[in-house]
Amino acid sequence: MNPTTKPGAIEYPKLRNLEFFPVREGETQSVGLRDAEGISDGILFLPPNIFYLVQFLDGKHTRNQIAGEYLKRFGEILMPQWVDKFIADLDEKLFLEGERLDAAKQALSESFRAQPTRPAMFAGKSYEADPGKLKQQLDGLFRSKEGPGSAPSENAGKALKAIVAPHVEINTAGPLYAWAYKEVREATTPDVFVILGVARGIIQTLFACTDKDFETPLGLVKTDREFLRLFREQGGEVFFEEDLAHRKDHAIEFQAVFLQHLLGHTKPFTIVPVLCSFSHLHFGHSDMIAQGARIGQFIEAFRKTLAAFGKEVCFVVSGDLAHIGMRYGDLKPPTDFSFHKTMQSDLAMLKHAENGDPEAFLQFIQKEDDARRIGLLPPLYTMLKLLDGEKGTVLRYDRATVDQYNSTVTYAAMAFY
Repeated sequence: MNPTTKPGAIEYPKLRNLEFFPVREGETQSVGLRDAEGISDGILFLPPNIFYLVQFLDGKHTRNQIAGEYLKRFGEILMPQWVDKFIADLDEKLFLEGERLDAAKQALSESFRAQPTRPAMFAGKSYEADPGKLKQQLDGLFRSKEGPGSAPSENAGKALKAIVAPHVEINTAGPLYAWAYKEVREATTPDVFVILGVARGIIQTLFACTDKDFETPLGLVKTDREFLRLFREQGGEVFFEEDLAHRKDHAIEFQAVFLQHLLGHTKPFTIVPVLCSFSHLHFGHSDMIAQGARIGQFIEAFRKTLAAFGKEVCFVVSGDLAHIGMRYGDLKPPTDFSFHKTMQSDLAMLKHAENGDPEAFLQFIQKEDDARRIGLLPPLYTMLKLLDGEKGTVLRYDRATVDQYNSTVTYAAMAFY
């Protein structure tokens, strides 16, 4: 330890994988930091000059080196006491890797596993908590101007293999959810739905399963414990280690709410909840290829489980497409031209998904080095591998502006028959 470091101070602070988002109030600009995994409920707002320091919280710079980088950039000296307090505040908020974070995660994991069910974490925030109001809200999405309307689907009565639905808030992309779930309502579906959702946080094993039933305001959505038991037997045990990822992630919850709304009063059904978290780099980058082997391991174990299970399943893929703008790391807000270009790329990329070609879908993203930050990559690639060549159709495509800097997320509804 450096002799000038206070006892208990972190000499090589390392920031966790956090979400950053720009904020403007009048002439004042700042950057917000928050935890996508939900381990910490805190939000920290930093002025641009202090946010500059974040890049040096990499576990390789000492606090003195961090202060030195600030001096080089701004010509001002940061007092050691200020640096210590800044790092201590980040640690207090559980924004740094270390013992405090590990202890918090362990406690949360034990608490989550002790719960009999997975509570509805976003009821009353992302959708109505009152059952009657929620039914009205969801029914209204189907009838809305941007929704699918009441005309029968051209695929009504066919055997549905999979849908792709958005991942963003129901209040934001509700009509696109309705386009996907209209197919569920009118097609022939099995009784088991495998929900593959893109995780907001990092999952070291790249996939996280849970056998907890999901609470919704409309009733309990049960997991298929027979399927999950078989999955464990077929080599999937490792993918239950990080079930804490489900605690505050909405990817499964939103889809469970729609399924319960459409099917809960007509037939019994079960779900297989899986969160996915990997990037195009896991397929070829030398530093990540060893971890990327988990992808093949998961797919092989899942295929064996599907064979042993012996019943048909329907896949539900939860994820968004492009993320463009300053909120997501671009230097400037998107223009009409950049959005039009993004839309063209999105639809060209989805052609490979429509053709049931997971490798071409992946290669499209690799070729542009995931410049548009495609959220759908992990769950959609996984589904395409498991469906093994089934063809699909883009039903609807849309976008939403998510902040005052015109940062934009795009998404689509798809169906596979």
